[in-house]
Amino acid sequence: MTPAHSDALAATAVVQPAGNVRRAAVAVLSGLMHLWKTRQAMRQLSEMSDWQLADIGLTRCDVDMVALRAPRNEATRRLQVIASERVRAMVPDRRSF
Repeated sequence: MTPAHSDALAATAVVQPAGNVRRAAVAVLSGLMHLWKTRQAMRQLSEMSDWQLADIGLTRCDVDMVALRAPRNEATRRLQVIASERVRAMVPDRRSF
């Protein structure tokens, strides 16, 4: 093994754990940021009037139910699904014409 090859292996051994730590830190920070944004969105939804919620396809009960039951990181996605299903149920099926 040449000295240059040995130095390259030593440098790789030192850099690899630092890269793993960096990826883990980024994953944790990304998860915390997602949680913060979800909490902020849920707070904004809870401050809306019933009319505003109805305008986006939700009810106060939907927001309360998801806030109590859904995992914090999935709350806004679950509300999107509820609103989409409600709109889909209101729109007539085009295949029936």
